[in-house]
Amino acid sequence: MGAGLIPFCVAGSRVCFLFQKTFAGRKAGYLVDFGGGVDAGETCEQAAVREFIEETETMFFSQDLATAARTPQRIESQIRVMQALLDNTRRQHPDWWCQREPGNKQPPRDWRTFFVEVACRDISDMNREWEQDDGKRFKKRRELLWVSADELYDLYENAPQRLWKRVRELQSARETIRSISDSMAARGNR
Repeated sequence: MGAGLIPFCVAGSRVCFLFQKTFAGRKAGYLVDFGGGVDAGETCEQAAVREFIEETETMFFSQDLATAARTPQRIESQIRVMQALLDNTRRQHPDWWCQREPGNKQPPRDWRTFFVEVACRDISDMNREWEQDDGKRFKKRRELLWVSADELYDLYENAPQRLWKRVRELQSARETIRSISDSMAARGNR
């Protein structure tokens, strides 16, 4: 059982989704969500939130990137922030999540990816922190990327091989992206 999270924001008149790229291993070069296995005692939502905080090395919600670190205290405080954002998004739009195709494994995969609205944030400083780290502070180098709804929809339609397989295998992903995009556009026109 596993879970993932794809944050999104409204930047100007565009809806953008946050992905990561890694530079080594089997996920290198793909657009990857934030996710992993569900630990004992966790729900899928809790696992997705925890994975986001861990994989962003607590930088996404940090005021001072120089002090960002994966300490239990920082992780726990940021989990509360992201959990509140997920709860708010799910309260308003309980259908903004996707199940991964079950595949042919026995038992079949149980994977859920949740879409969560976050405040738009410039990620260039975070990417610079990873780039300059040299493996001293962070577990692995990553790069965050905001991808517009139109670009993401186009990737699903025309270049799905650029998406990490668990993102590529999300059932109803295109419909969910369109629903988010349409909802944010309607909210902006009020």
